[in-house]
Amino acid sequence: MTVSTLLEAGVVACAVYLCVVYGIYLSLLAVAIVESRQRRLETEADDHDTIAHSRFLPPVSVLVPAHNEVGGLPDAVRSLLALEYPEFEVIVISDGSTDGTVERLRDEFELMPVELSSRAVVATEPVGAVFRSHAERRLVVLDKRGGGKADALNVGLNYCRYRFVCGVDADMVFARDALSRAMCAFLSDPAQVVGLTSFVEIAENPASALRGVEYRIPDSRPFLLFQTLDYLRAFFNNRIAWSRLGFMLCAVGAFQVWRRELLDELGGWSREFTCEDIELTFRVHRVLQERGEPYRVLCLPDRIGVTEGPDTIGKLVAQRERWQRVILETWWANRRMCFNRRYGRVGMLGMPFYLASEIVAPAFELLAAATLVVGAALGLVDWWLFALVLLLISLVNSGFSSASLLMVERQSGAYRPTGLLRLLALMPVEILVYRPVLSWARMKGTWRFLRGDKAWHKFERNVRTEPA
Repeated sequence: MTVSTLLEAGVVACAVYLCVVYGIYLSLLAVAIVESRQRRLETEADDHDTIAHSRFLPPVSVLVPAHNEVGGLPDAVRSLLALEYPEFEVIVISDGSTDGTVERLRDEFELMPVELSSRAVVATEPVGAVFRSHAERRLVVLDKRGGGKADALNVGLNYCRYRFVCGVDADMVFARDALSRAMCAFLSDPAQVVGLTSFVEIAENPASALRGVEYRIPDSRPFLLFQTLDYLRAFFNNRIAWSRLGFMLCAVGAFQVWRRELLDELGGWSREFTCEDIELTFRVHRVLQERGEPYRVLCLPDRIGVTEGPDTIGKLVAQRERWQRVILETWWANRRMCFNRRYGRVGMLGMPFYLASEIVAPAFELLAAATLVVGAALGLVDWWLFALVLLLISLVNSGFSSASLLMVERQSGAYRPTGLLRLLALMPVEILVYRPVLSWARMKGTWRFLRGDKAWHKFERNVRTEPA
């Protein structure tokens, strides 16, 4: 077999794979458009000002795990305490922080040592000190020995009082109606909804959105703009569709709401995986499918807050290679669900989707790069045809991005015209500038997974500035 024959086979394999993946994404987009429209109509019909103060809304325990988050954590806590919701508590869990996190919170929120009893449902690292805010009684801070994010969440689960638990990230800033919008989804189907997540926005400095999360697209950070498009597609083209189809497989750690009795029964979040959010979502599906119980895990199109986006290529690669490892770890641990009718749509649709779009993607990306390099070295590449194919792929990707941008604008209308123009201008070059970085991160994450690497590899947070 000649080299040219091998290269042709590689090109055909990559082309077939690309068509299959784009076919899947197009199908999901059609479903997402229907789901987004339905949710938007429901939102318009609801009186959220009245709902936010209704005594029928169940109380919620908000858990904020934090390790060395002294820069952004106070902003997150302030936004949580400003939530327009009748009854909730905020439990911050400092997981072995060494940067003065607890001291900063003590100064800003007048923390006082108290004694609180733990439900001791899940075994965790010990808690060294418990504080409650003298100024805001809903705020509790737990200072514990380091054990990782999952362990910190489990400590919060042990100490929480309410039957709904909301896990959030320490770098988030939340919209005032975040909880009320989320909990309305539970009330709409109290018998079956067991968990949910919602749309999270991206920003360089979430503190700039403290005043009600009035979002402004970054002006001078192209990689943040590309991440904005990435997040839009992830939520509006994918997760919204997964939600409607019944296989929503990732309640993101930035904002995840669960019934406490379910978390208790499952033993909380797992410490055996690099990240805890996607693993818990998979486990919920697996256990409830095996029991044959009716249930739903949802993703809502409502913007509930702003999270920090990496502002350098190095930070972005560190983040995305970890995400790739988490997906591989979780999918492999649950591989018996794939194409297994016992697990319903999760087994027949959700698991195959991850297999096609995430698990084998790095192999085809590597094959495409190798084919191009070898073909170019041998003078076998038709560069005009290559440019045409690249243009076609760019147009398709821009179409997906435009659709998600249209959906979020119909849902919230929060973007300014100048920001929309910047996003539209960057769409055609995303495949040349941003996608290669993601491909490298996914290959790196796959290699680390194969080596058994489960380290967090935390990157340095962006430099924070006070909002104007």
